Amino acid sequence: MRLFGRFKDLLHGPAQRHEPASRIRIVPTAGQVQTDMVWNLLTEQIEHGWDKSLPKPVPNPEDLYRPTLIGAWSQDRLVGGAFVMPDSQDAQYLAARGVHDAAETFERCCCMIQGIAVAPERRGEGIGTRIKHSVDAWAAHHHACLVLSIPTNDQARRMNQKAGRITLPPLVPLVIKITHHGQGTICIFPINGTVPGSCWAFRIVGQSADPALAIGQWNMEGTGRGDDHGRPPVQWIADTTAIPQQF
Repeated sequence: MRLFGRFKDLLHGPAQRHEPASRIRIVPTAGQVQTDMVWNLLTEQIEHGWDKSLPKPVPNPEDLYRPTLIGAWSQDRLVGGAFVMPDSQDAQYLAARGVHDAAETFERCCCMIQGIAVAPERRGEGIGTRIKHSVDAWAAHHHACLVLSIPTNDQARRMNQKAGRITLPPLVPLVIKITHHGQGTICIFPINGTVPGSCWAFRIVGQSADPALAIGQWNMEGTGRGDDHGRPPVQWIADTTAIPQQF
C-alpha cells in the first residue's frame, strides 16, 4: 500500500510542478485576446489601489511608450500581469496648475504602475517581483527615469521593497523637484486616505541630469524648521543624477 501511494505521487507530481519563475515570459500584450486576459486578471484580483475609471489599454504589439498591459506567461497560461503607463494623470494635475514645462517633463520621465496581480495559485513564487523588474526594464527602455506605484497594504509594501523600491510611510506625500534648464519646480503629491495603508513607492531606473528629478517625502513630523511660509521641510531621498540600481 505504501509503495502504491508513492507510485501515485510520482504519477501526479509532474502535472503539479510549476515552471520556474525565471523561465516565465513577461511581455506587453500583442493582441486583443491577451489584453482581455490580463485586464480580467487585474480587475478580479486587485481589490483597490488602482484607478478603475481608466480605460482598458489597447494591445501594444509595437511596444510604444503608452498605457500598456503586460502579461506574465508560463507556456500559454497567464500567471500574472501589470498595467503601466506614462504618468499622464499627475502630469495633467501639474498642467492644470500652470506648470506646463514640469508637466511635460513628468509625463515623459515618469512611469506609473497602475496595478500588478499574480494568479492565486502561483503566489509565493516570486512572480510579482519578476513582473516589477520587467516593468522597470520596460520603463528604462522607453527612456523614463522614475517608476512610481502606490502599494495599499503591508504585503504589497514588502513586495515593492523586495523589488528594490523605496517606500514612504503610509499617507505621506511624495515630493518631486523637477530641474530643467536651471529652473526648479517642486511638486507635491498627497495620497487619498480612502485606503489607510496606502503609500508611495518609487525606483529610479534611468539617469538624467537635465531634466533632473529629486525625490523626497513631505515631513509630517513638524520639526519647527519650516520655510518662510511655515511649511515643514522636505526630506530628500534620491535623484536621477546618480547612477540607478541595476535590475
